Amino acid sequence: MQIQDTAAVVTGGGSGIGRAMAVALAERGCSVVVADIDTAGGQATVESILAAGGRAVFHRCDVRHTEDVANTIAAAVEHYGRFDIMCNNAGVGGEDLFGDDDAGWKRMVDINFTAMIEGTRIAGREMRRRGGGGVVVNTASMGGLVPMAEAPVYAATKAGIIHFTRSLAGLAAECGVRVNAICPTYTATPLFTDVEGERSEELKAQVGGILAPEDVAAGLIELVEDDTRAGAIMRVTVRGGRDYAR
Repeated sequence: MQIQDTAAVVTGGGSGIGRAMAVALAERGCSVVVADIDTAGGQATVESILAAGGRAVFHRCDVRHTEDVANTIAAAVEHYGRFDIMCNNAGVGGEDLFGDDDAGWKRMVDINFTAMIEGTRIAGREMRRRGGGGVVVNTASMGGLVPMAEAPVYAATKAGIIHFTRSLAGLAAECGVRVNAICPTYTATPLFTDVEGERSEELKAQVGGILAPEDVAAGLIELVEDDTRAGAIMRVTVRGGRDYAR
């Protein structure tokens, strides 16, 4: 897909990978709806895009609420008259699986996995309603491809995204909607900066260093532009760059 003159929704666009994705799309002529529960962060992303001559609006969205996701996609159509790209990027980390409070890991499943399914479902329906064609990119993680003893629920949500995405490869032939996923290693986002001290250095050593959000955004652009990719799982690592999991 040529990105120029398209319209996209980016969830979690108020910071980190989502912000880099929104900026990268806008730089290539895409009109972007920046969706986030964090109004200040989302507005900051929009201001950055506008200052560079791009087109963007903010729409507050809690991806746990189906109506919020549907309204955000409707905002893209309202503002730009079209909807071509869905970046299901919002996600959270941090879990205490065996603690007394089960709200943390359940929230993680809701945001990282259930909302990803809903975002894909609602986006796919709208793309099909508008005549077919479009790209959905789900942000997973290398933690979905390898076990994470310190974060088993997080790893499970990301593995679910990967299998879900692969299972939708046939949509491309059916209606022209391509669903792909991107799996970065540790990235310099608020999610990673919560990890401090020796543990932070240990994780960096494991993966060869920390990705910049822009490294992941470059992978997004490749997945959108490469019309041969459907159900593809892109890995983004410091050591290996961008490649595809089999």
